[in-house]
Amino acid sequence: MIKLSCYYAHFMGIYDTPQEERDIELLNTLGFSVTNPNCDRVREGLELYKEDHPNENYMLYFEDIAVSHDVVAFRALPDGTLPGGVAKEVMAAKAAGKIIIELPCGIARRCMNHEETVEYLENIGQR
Repeated sequence: MIKLSCYYAHFMGIYDTPQEERDIELLNTLGFSVTNPNCDRVREGLELYKEDHPNENYMLYFEDIAVSHDVVAFRALPDGTLPGGVAKEVMAAKAAGKIIIELPCGIARRCMNHEETVEYLENIGQR
């Protein structure tokens, strides 16, 4: 069985944290071959990129890596927003027609109870 390649886009603030470890473990469990931008190989590649492209925005390097994968999995911030770098990687993947997966964040606070669901359906004209 061939594993799909997956780029893991996430905020630098969770580099080297248990959350990063859990996300990578989850993606591996799902059968993906994961590229984490927080690894020596990617950092070394970035240094070479900066030498070869001294006047370019280095985020292009990460966007190129993201679109070179079959899938981009990302983690938003707890409030649901995407930091600038993650947003650029996700939007590059979207433009390239890649599969994009959002890792769950803030599930408990985003869940509606029955009454809230009914109210929402009424507000959008479904009930």
